[in-house]
Amino acid sequence: MYNVWDYKELTSYMGLRKLPTGLEEAFGKYTPVKTTELLPHEYYEKLLAPYELPPDKKAYLDRALAAVEADEKVLAFSAFFVWDMCSMRNKYDIDNYTELVPDCLGEFNDAYAFLLLLACVPVSEKEMLRRGIPLKYYEDIPHRMLRDQLKRYKETGRIDVEDMPWKMNFYTLTIFLLDRFLFIPYCHGERFRMYRNVNTGKVVALAEAGCTYDAEGQLLDWGFPDEEGSVSDEYSERHGAGDPETDELGRKNGNYYSHRKAEGGQVFVTTLEETDSTVKGYYMNPLGFTENRVVTLDKKEYETALKDGDWLIALHIPGGEGYTPERMHSSLVLALDFFSKYYPELDIKGFWSSSWLYDDRLRLILGDGRNITNVQDMMYRYSDGEDGSMLYVHLFKNMKNALDDYECTTTLQKEAKRYLLAGKRFCTTGMMILKDEAYSGKQYFTKEDKEVLNEMIQSRRMKL
Repeated sequence: MYNVWDYKELTSYMGLRKLPTGLEEAFGKYTPVKTTELLPHEYYEKLLAPYELPPDKKAYLDRALAAVEADEKVLAFSAFFVWDMCSMRNKYDIDNYTELVPDCLGEFNDAYAFLLLLACVPVSEKEMLRRGIPLKYYEDIPHRMLRDQLKRYKETGRIDVEDMPWKMNFYTLTIFLLDRFLFIPYCHGERFRMYRNVNTGKVVALAEAGCTYDAEGQLLDWGFPDEEGSVSDEYSERHGAGDPETDELGRKNGNYYSHRKAEGGQVFVTTLEETDSTVKGYYMNPLGFTENRVVTLDKKEYETALKDGDWLIALHIPGGEGYTPERMHSSLVLALDFFSKYYPELDIKGFWSSSWLYDDRLRLILGDGRNITNVQDMMYRYSDGEDGSMLYVHLFKNMKNALDDYECTTTLQKEAKRYLLAGKRFCTTGMMILKDEAYSGKQYFTKEDKEVLNEMIQSRRMKL
């Protein structure tokens, strides 16, 4: 029986690195089940059948699966991996697993993570059946990743898994396409809280103490208690260490244009004071930045709407048509109804997302009344510390591409290029839509919020 092997013996034997946090503790709670298969072979064949792999590439995967199943130690630890990846411990943690590349399988090392992900599908399907979720909701979900994975495999011969945390959501059947958008449960852990006025319904977000913001109210550091300093090492590395401005050809590319700091070195650090009757903190303007001013909320008038550890539904945006306020609203309502019915144990407070599409600077180059800006108006947006890299990749395809001679075909590309070449910056932005506003469609920002934003745009010369 393989349960006589301990964690360190197995990990050392397999040569695994970058293992998930808490994995050894989880192994101690795992009850091994004797098996001779990583996954049922008929299920394996069913998953791969639609893609008509060339005989040599299909044979390679067959041999890789046989190599895993022929090694008793590898099979034992692989069964544990599948159990752990499909467990509640990792179910909604998009960052825990980063890579799984052993060094004990020789020519099959790169195929290992892919085979593990395939093995998650039949295990996760049992959970769908237990919850009573109809097949239509999850039948195509793993294939949303398999299509691209196997297309790349056929074209390049590469079977290694890129961006494993994201793809794991699909193979473990924890993400669902509801109308236009993808949804997955998500636990709020960023350092801010939200309050709702019991009389007017107005929502106010306040940053926790110790968060560092720049002169434009963009987050530099969340200031988590276990971190040192007021500005993170990651931010310093992206914005100041070395010379990231040029690529190997010496031409300005995404590392220059997307990593810009606000002009001027002014920063402010938030405080938060709470008594029995009031809470006082820095106001997070719903238009995507934190103001350098403190507001006081009376607890008789404001109740907590979102706190650390509350459940949200993370929203992800597939490419394609239909990015409109109407489709956003219908998708949010469908998601609330779906998770209420099939995941009743989760007390969902609303929705979270982060995207380059939420940056109000896009309004400065596109104007009002566009789908992008109209969808923004539905959200409580906030700075989550990200720069313009996401926009650069989506609009200019690759961080290595030089901007000055990039051939633009859309108005958005042309205007974003002009904005960046003029010395401006973009910032990926987070957003919240709480349950009440998801149903009602009520906007979060006020006339006063707009006025503060317009004053900052003028004073910071953010508009061309």
